[in-house]
Amino acid sequence: MYYACFYAASALLIANEIQVKSHEGVRQQLGLHFVLTGKISKELGQFYSLLYSKRTAGDYEDFLTHDKETADLLYPRSMEFVSQLSTLIENWLKNNN
Repeated sequence: MYYACFYAASALLIANEIQVKSHEGVRQQLGLHFVLTGKISKELGQFYSLLYSKRTAGDYEDFLTHDKETADLLYPRSMEFVSQLSTLIENWLKNNN
């Protein structure tokens, strides 16, 4: 789920000619250019930060597990995140081509 959201966020940043070089850079620039400007809700921005934290913990902490209940809660929000960013990308493409 994290990577689906990460690639959607990366695509949105690229479409808007915002360069980043790291996962943290994507998180920061998404917040700066889209959450703080109201183009993405604060709740979705916080959700992306939550996924980022879970991904980081999963990559670097020993013996971390995720349960089905957590995945079931995160999945619909992940789909919403990707859908909203896809809409922003489509709108950008319509207005800039």
